[in-house]
Parts: sequence; structure tokens; C-alpha cells
Amino acid sequence: MKKLVSLSIVVSSLLLLTSCGTTTDSSLATTPFAGEGFSIDVPSAWVKVEKEALPIPKEGTIVLALTSVEIASGFANNMTVLKEKLSEAITSKKYSIVNYALTTNYIDFQKLSEKTITFPDNEEANLYVFEAKYNTDTPKQEFIQTAKICGDTIYLITFGLALRTPTTGHENLIKTFTCNK
Repeated sequence: MKKLVSLSIVVSSLLLLTSCGTTTDSSLATTPFAGEGFSIDVPSAWVKVEKEALPIPKEGTIVLALTSVEIASGFANNMTVLKEKLSEAITSKKYSIVNYALTTNYIDFQKLSEKTITFPDNEEANLYVFEAKYNTDTPKQEFIQTAKICGDTIYLITFGLALRTPTTGHENLIKTFTCNK
């Protein structure tokens, strides 16, 4: 469970870095992305955040960080995928539930929804949508988050969005996440 805490903290810092504000990004045209060990459909208009611009996590590795090119008030919608080896066997559903419980330490936290999603391999996980502030100096944002286990590796998938951004399209992108061998 120690690793769960560190992944939640790392994702918090990633979202602050890549989601500096609100955006008017309304397009969700998608393109497939093949990463090391996984694939997922991503917004085709979004750009990859260069490794040099990302914080170095204490645990795990950032395997994907994208940001919208549309920026308003200095901020952009974003997506991060963090990967880490598991120290114990756990399901995607259980990991997503425990990770969410550890994520509620944001400022002005408000849960908007929780639902079960099914990945293409028929494994289920909980998907959470919540509003929160990273700290007192940042605006409140909307987050969509879940986790997917691939063998002995956990992938934590998070979108950071402007408030009142429709989330259905982003949730559907998360559901395209597949494990590659």
C-alpha cells in the first residue's frame, strides 16, 4: 500500500505541472498511442510533454504525458499515465478503489461520480471523476482517474480538465487502454 500513496502524490505533482489552468479544448478526435507495454487512444490534437519538463517521480515512471495545445488563463487539459511494478498481486478494480481513497487529500475535494468500467480484456476497474485543487494557489480542476493492471505492472491513468468539461469522451478514451505483451 506504500506504493499507492506515492503514486497518488506523483500524479498530483504531474497534474500541476501539465495542467496549468483551464482550456476550451472541445475536440476529441483520437489517434492510437502505443507505449511500452500498453496502448490507448488519445486526443490527436494533444502534444506530448517532453521528458525534461516532467518531474521525476519517487516511485514509478511517467510513460505518457500529453497536454492540449489550446490554453486559456495559462492552463491546458492534460493526460498522464504512470507505470510501476507491483509488489503484490491485486486487481485493477481493487487498486483503483484504494488509490482513490488515498487521492482524497486534495484541497476543496469533491467527488462527482464513481462507476465501474470495463477494459477491452473484460477486466473491470472503478473510474472516478472529482473536482479538486492541487494547492491553495491553483484553480479547482476536474480529474478523471482509474488504474489498470497488466501482469505485474500497474498503470495509473489520469486526465486533468477544466471545470465543467464534458467527461464522457475522456472516459471513453480510458476504456480503450489495453495491455501489450
